Amino acid sequence: MIILDTCILEKVPFDSTSADLLKTIQTSGVDVVAVPDTVMIELTSHRVVPQREKHEKAVQAVENFAKSLPWPATSPKPALDLDRLALHWQKRWEEMVTVIPTSPAALREGIRRESMALPPCRRVEASGGTHKIGGRDAAIWLTAVEYARENPSEPVVFVSANTSDFGDGTSYPYPMDGDVDKLSNFVHLTTFTELISRFATRSNVDEAVALKALTSPESEKAVLRAVRMTLGISRHRPVLPFEVSVCRKSITNHEDIAANDLETFMAHGFRRPPKIRLDSVRDMTAHRIGDHVWCSVTARWFLAGLISGERDGGRETFWSSVVLPAGTTWETRVLFSPTQPGTPLTVLRTWSPQCATPAEFANMPELPSVAEAERVWRTQLDRRGESAAHTSRFVQELLVDVGEVPLSELRGGGLPYTGALARKSAIDRRLRNMMMEHTAPDLDEDED
Repeated sequence: MIILDTCILEKVPFDSTSADLLKTIQTSGVDVVAVPDTVMIELTSHRVVPQREKHEKAVQAVENFAKSLPWPATSPKPALDLDRLALHWQKRWEEMVTVIPTSPAALREGIRRESMALPPCRRVEASGGTHKIGGRDAAIWLTAVEYARENPSEPVVFVSANTSDFGDGTSYPYPMDGDVDKLSNFVHLTTFTELISRFATRSNVDEAVALKALTSPESEKAVLRAVRMTLGISRHRPVLPFEVSVCRKSITNHEDIAANDLETFMAHGFRRPPKIRLDSVRDMTAHRIGDHVWCSVTARWFLAGLISGERDGGRETFWSSVVLPAGTTWETRVLFSPTQPGTPLTVLRTWSPQCATPAEFANMPELPSVAEAERVWRTQLDRRGESAAHTSRFVQELLVDVGEVPLSELRGGGLPYTGALARKSAIDRRLRNMMMEHTAPDLDEDED
C-alpha cells in the first residue's frame, strides 16, 4: 500500500509521465496507490477555491457594470456549482489513486493534537497572534499509521515532502514516535523519485513486440471503448466536436486524392463503431513492476466511419441528421504489458482528433460508401418523421379531451378553471416525456 500526501500528488500533472507511472503501478495490481480522504478533500479544495474566488470577482464586476449605467438595470449573475466542480476534480484524481477513509478516531486525535499543539501539529505566529495548525496533517499521518497497524502483513509506504511537520523518516518527536513504535511494515519516503525508484525500474521493450500488442483484437476493443466514451458512438449525450476529413469527390482509389479534394468537417460523434488502424508509435517507456514489464506509448490511430456532422450555417445539435463517411487521426497514450498478453490495454489519456492529410487519408481503413451513409440518413429521417406524426396525433387527442374553451373564459375561478389548468399541465408533462421517448432510440441504437 502506497499512501501519498497532498504535497506529493498536487505536483503531479494529470497528463504527465509521473501520472502515467502512478497509473502503471495501480494497473499492475502489484501495489495500490492511495490517498486518505482528507488528502482528496484538500486536493479538490485547491482547485475549487480559486474558481470560487474568480466567480466572486465576476459577480462583483457584473454588479459594478449595472451600477455604472445611467438607467436601472439588472444583469444575470454567472452561475457557480461548487459540488459539480469538486466532483469533477475528484474524478480526475481518482484516475490515478484510490481513496481510503480517515477514521473518526483519527479525526478526533487530529483535533486533540491541534488543540494541544502536539506533532505533527504546531503553533505559528501570524497577524499579530498565535495560532494552532496541523489538524488535517495529523489526520493524514494517523490514517497511514492506522492502516499499517491494522494490516501488519502488508508493507505500507507513506510519501510526503512535508518534512517540517512529518520529519524525514529517520526519527520522530513525541507522540509520533509512539505512533510508529513496533511498526516494522511502515516506511516513510520524502520524494516522488524515491517512490518510483523503489517500485518501478526502467526496462526495454522491442518495438516489434509493442506493435504486436497494440494491433491485437483485445487492444482494438479497448481503443473502441475509448472512442465510445471520448468521441461518442450513437450516444444520447453531447460530445465536443472534433475534426474529420471528408472527400468531396467519389473516388475509389484514395491514393489519387489531392489536398483540395478533402474538406475539414466538425463531427459530433460516430454513427457506429469506426474501423481502426494503427498508424505510428512514439515516446515509448517501459518499467518492470513486480514480475512483469509495463510499457506506455503514444499511439496514433486512423479512424474511418460514418460521422454525424453539422451543416454550414445550420443550427444543428449534436445529433444532427447529416451523416457522412469520414476519416480522422487520433493520438492516445496507452499502457500495456508485453509480458502478460491477456492483460487488456489501458488508455491513459487522449488528444483531440486531427483532420487527415491526403497521404494519411490514402492509408485509412476502408470507408463506408456514400450510398450507405445516405441509407443511414434516410432511416434516421424516417424515424423522426414517425415521431413527429405520433406527436401530432397525440396533441390532437389531448386537445379533444381538454375541449376548445379558452382558459380566459374559465378564469371566474372554481373547479372548471382549476381542472383546465391541471389538464394543461398534464399535456405539457406528457409531451415532454413523449419527446424524450421518441428521440432517444435514434441516438442510443446503432444503425443497421
